[in-house]
Amino acid sequence: MEILGNKTAIKLLKVLVENPLKEFKEIELINKAKTGKGSASIILKTLINQNILAEKRVGKTKLISINTHKKNSFLLKNILNNEKMYKIEKIKSAAIFLFKNKIKKSTRLIIAFGSCIAGTATKKSDIDLLIVTNNLNKIEKERKEIEELFGEHLNLHHYTENEIKTKINKDMFIKNAFFNGVIIHGYDLGEDLFSNLKEKKDIERLFFLHGRIKSSLRNYIEKDNKTAKEILEKTIEQLIFYLLSENKIQYESKKNSRELIKELPENVILQKINKSQLKEKINLTEELIIKIIKDTILSGEGYA
Repeated sequence: MEILGNKTAIKLLKVLVENPLKEFKEIELINKAKTGKGSASIILKTLINQNILAEKRVGKTKLISINTHKKNSFLLKNILNNEKMYKIEKIKSAAIFLFKNKIKKSTRLIIAFGSCIAGTATKKSDIDLLIVTNNLNKIEKERKEIEELFGEHLNLHHYTENEIKTKINKDMFIKNAFFNGVIIHGYDLGEDLFSNLKEKKDIERLFFLHGRIKSSLRNYIEKDNKTAKEILEKTIEQLIFYLLSENKIQYESKKNSRELIKELPENVILQKINKSQLKEKINLTEELIIKIIKDTILSGEGYA
C-alpha cells in the first residue's frame, strides 16, 4: 500500500479514519487535513479509484468517506491508529499487552481506548478496554493478577459476541470506543464489525430514546421507581453521547462525556434535569428529546 508513503495521503486518511461514517465535502476534508488543494485532489482521486475511499455526488457536491466495506480501509484504520500505542506510558502499555496475552485465547476482540489512547492519561488514570468474550470468569481472574502486578486499574467494558454485533450500530459508547480506540486483538471480528457499520439515521436514534423515556414514565406510574430511574439514567447517558457525536466532540469515557457536554447549550437543561425529582426529570428529558427531534427535522428541510 505505497500510498502510505505520501504525507498528504496520511493527513487525509487520518481525518477520515477518525470519522469513518462521516461524508466530507472535498474542500472541507482538504481544509481539515491542512493540505494543499492541488496535491490533495490528486491523492483523493487515486484513493477513490483504489476503492479505499467512497465517492457520492449530491447535485454538484462531491462527498467523500472511508469505504467501510473494503478490507484495505480497515487495515489503514489500524495502521494509523496503532501509532497511538507508542505514546502510552510504558507501565500502562506493559499491563495492556501482558493482559492481552493472558486472555486472548478466551476473547474474540480487545480494544484499548479512553485517555491512554487519546494521550491525556495521568499516572492515576484507568486503562479502558472493550472486550468481547464468553468467558468472563477467566477475564476477571487475570485482571486481578495484572492489577496487583502493575498497580494499574483495568476498567473493562465486556460484551458477548452476539451483544457487540447487535449494539455496534446502536450504542454510541461502543461506537466511540471502536472508532477512536486501537484493536490489539481480534482483527477478524473487528473487520467484520467495521464492514457492517452503518450511519444510523439521527431521527431514528432520537425516536428510540423518546421511546425509552416513555418506558421510564410507565414504570414510574406503576410505582417501580427503581426501574424508571435506571431507564432514565441510561437514556440521558445515550443522549449525551448522541449530542457529543453530532457536534464532533470526541470523548474518552462516560465520565469524560459528562464534562464535555458542558460545552454545549443543551447542558443548561441537563443540569436542571439533574437537580429535579424523578417525575420532573422524566418530563424534562422528554421535552429536551422532542425539541432535538423538531430541530433535526427542520434542519433537514433547510430551516436550521
